[in-house]
Amino acid sequence: MNALTRAGLISLMILAVATGIWLNRTAWRNRRLIWQLQAAVIAGGVGFIAGRVTAGKN
Repeated sequence: MNALTRAGLISLMILAVATGIWLNRTAWRNRRLIWQLQAAVIAGGVGFIAGRVTAGKN
């Protein structure tokens, strides 16, 4: 793993922790929007992985 990849992963982890702390402090009225955001992120990830799996080797 090179330094750029490692720095990117560390940045992503810091961003994930900061986002989790921020979302934890939001009001209960915004929980529905947060659930929709989570569903969109999960669906995007599943779609990305499915696209990578079904893509051709060329």
